[in-house]
Amino acid sequence: MDTMLDARDVGKRYEDFSLQAVSLLVRPGSIAGVFGPNGAGKSTLTKVLACQIPADAGTVRVFGAPCAGGDPAIKNRIGYVPQEPVFYMDKTVQWNARFAAAYFGGWDGGEFYRLLDQFKVNPLKRIKHLSGGQKKLFALALALSHGASLLILDEPTAGLDVLHRRALLDRLRAFVTDGERAVVVASHITDGLDEIADDVSFMHEGRIILREDRDDLLSRWKRIHYREGALDRSVEDRLTDLRRQPFGNHGLTGEYEALRELLAPAIASGDARIEHATLEDILIALVKEA
Repeated sequence: MDTMLDARDVGKRYEDFSLQAVSLLVRPGSIAGVFGPNGAGKSTLTKVLACQIPADAGTVRVFGAPCAGGDPAIKNRIGYVPQEPVFYMDKTVQWNARFAAAYFGGWDGGEFYRLLDQFKVNPLKRIKHLSGGQKKLFALALALSHGASLLILDEPTAGLDVLHRRALLDRLRAFVTDGERAVVVASHITDGLDEIADDVSFMHEGRIILREDRDDLLSRWKRIHYREGALDRSVEDRLTDLRRQPFGNHGLTGEYEALRELLAPAIASGDARIEHATLEDILIALVKEA
């Protein structure tokens, strides 16, 4: 299968918000990261991609079949974790898991309890007594325990401490190593997800404003630190997120290769230096310009 998920020109309209012609292609063996500020439309998009709600426009095909119609066979192969998972709060983790397991033919109880142990979630605790991070880890354990081929995760690292976040990132990378499964993660912060995402999409106000291979994106974008007066004004004018400070200026560029020769004299003299940009740097710069 060439694609796990193929969304084209997806639209979803609400009274005060709408997705606008969003397209996303996810191939087997890959992790697709969708990043954007709160309110950008990431949660709505993940619900549409996970076949939880229908799109008003465009098409969504998962495993080569249309998402429309709520086919149980398709949903069974998707591990979906919403931003705020819904459980029976007065029931235990174990009870909620048994309830969920009835809906999945590929349920693996052994894997589920191994994950609970790894995530340090007590199966005998009532959901209402779990922290926000523990609820998210429980939801992730459910998603990883029924033989899903595609994980769609909305804010998966929210509320997690650094150790559990690292364990989750390692788990997601391992999930796709067989080349037959894929992951879509949506988040308002990169929070380590930039380390594992192969493809990156930035969302703002219901639109995709940039979509690119992560390595290609990071090779183009650099942060330039320089002494006042060290750069020609024509170079400064091509920088974004430009900040002038008492001890030196810095700005971002998404066309580093085109500026490399012009920057060379200042770099050679020590009046300028180049730093790798982060995905958060790039997202903030693009949103400011949008």
